[in-house]
Amino acid sequence: MRSFVRFVRLAAIVILPAACFWHHSPASSSLSAPATLQVENHNWQDVDIQILHGGIRTRLGSVIGASDKTFVFPRSVMGDLGEVQLIAHAVGTAETITTEVIVLKPGTQVRWTLETTLNRSAIAVQ
Repeated sequence: MRSFVRFVRLAAIVILPAACFWHHSPASSSLSAPATLQVENHNWQDVDIQILHGGIRTRLGSVIGASDKTFVFPRSVMGDLGEVQLIAHAVGTAETITTEVIVLKPGTQVRWTLETTLNRSAIAVQ
């Protein structure tokens, strides 16, 4: 009887780690997916896009007038809580808009539609 118990323990030691190795949870792939920002610029001016995170402004880039552009958020801005605000500034004007706080996690998709008057812009977070 002891040899049977030893056999079962040995089989469990060999088989269980192998089974765990081949199992991939769907959540693990979303943890490695980057957070992205898609900007649809309906404004005629070029617009500079910045991120405000932890009191620090980081420039993401520019979107030329009447075009679209997708940015990948740097992992460093996600920090502990991933709380950020987005800032858009129409180049050559005094017009600037800042979003409410957005929580970024890996795989988050943000879509920001900038209108000709920036204060009429809309944002969606998925």
